[in-house]
Amino acid sequence: MLVENLMIIIKSGPEAESRVVEGLRLSAAMVGMDKPPVIVFLDEGVECLRPGAFSNPSILDFLQAVADLADVYVLSKSLEQRRLDTDELKPDLQVTPVSLDGLVEMMVESHCVATF
Repeated sequence: MLVENLMIIIKSGPEAESRVVEGLRLSAAMVGMDKPPVIVFLDEGVECLRPGAFSNPSILDFLQAVADLADVYVLSKSLEQRRLDTDELKPDLQVTPVSLDGLVEMMVESHCVATF
């Protein structure tokens, strides 16, 4: 059975590059099956959204490609904890802030939640 509504949570930061890449690969696979996931960055994962987060530019290209085809969110509380504003994130990713309550609502609507 194919999962219809998948949420991918990226909570690992750029230093855990392989975990982030695995989450992005799963996202790309779902996009390829015409089932784009919802992707949420929280905790250390917020750092992945900052310009210059990865030394390997192909990872940023991968993130950009996935972001162009799927909904990308960032937990507002994680931004606050890092004293960041959405203006400090890579603008091309078109990240939407979401509250904790909003995240919970999205999780309830998802058939599966995978965390990286």
